[in-house]
Amino acid sequence: MRFHEDTIFKIEGQKYGQELIEIINIKGRILKVHQTEYGIVDPKMYKPDLVFELEDKIVILEFQSSYVDVNDKRRFRFYSAIIDQVKVKSKKPIEVHVLSTAELEKTKYYKINPDSLFPIYIHSLKSIDGDNFISKMYTKITHEEHFTEKELLMITLFCFMKSTRDIEETILDSAELITRIPGLGKEMAQFAKGIVLMLCDKFVEDETLNVKITNIVGGNMDNVERYAQDRVNKNNEQIIIKLNEKGFTIDEIIETVNVSKDFVEKTLAN
Repeated sequence: MRFHEDTIFKIEGQKYGQELIEIINIKGRILKVHQTEYGIVDPKMYKPDLVFELEDKIVILEFQSSYVDVNDKRRFRFYSAIIDQVKVKSKKPIEVHVLSTAELEKTKYYKINPDSLFPIYIHSLKSIDGDNFISKMYTKITHEEHFTEKELLMITLFCFMKSTRDIEETILDSAELITRIPGLGKEMAQFAKGIVLMLCDKFVEDETLNVKITNIVGGNMDNVERYAQDRVNKNNEQIIIKLNEKGFTIDEIIETVNVSKDFVEKTLAN
């Protein structure tokens, strides 16, 4: 993947992530989007797709195109342990939710020991006729109709719906459709394109098609990422100023905001 999705999702993830979890039928309000890379593990093997902090729990959201087997269950359990111990300083319970192209709605369990079961909540969009939905979206483009945020996110999730096309083709369809929508806002575009690129990275094994989708959606992702990073920096600057006004030391600010000492000093010097 040619962009850093932690940056892309960090600012707009709270707003559009809320729409996303509502589509999947995960209850609750998102308070924060957490990063998903942890330096102590191999990110290629142990990198959850999205991590949302809700009011009452932490939700790890995974996209999956195969049946959740025992190895997946171990991996998901490992995610929760890493997030609990390393990064997310919260006493909230951690749940793993999987949006699957292969399985219908159900709850699976990983047996940690005879007295302890770790639940994994499987979600499905197979009740939606994806081909019909995409056809309607193209009709809206033809008639220059307005797209809701929910519709835009649904387009990115086409590969999880019922369709006569295979997964790789549906991701290509999502990429082509998103880039044809007129007047797509920059914030929504970065989140939607980020989802499509993530799914492309995970599910599209054909190298030629993978490159094609990446070029369609990611042609201007460098600019989008710079825009997103600027938003992150401005947000961090505001937090640093407020913490400084409350009497936090530089070391305390660095620990709280997770930025460099140089960034803090430059912010306070302005």
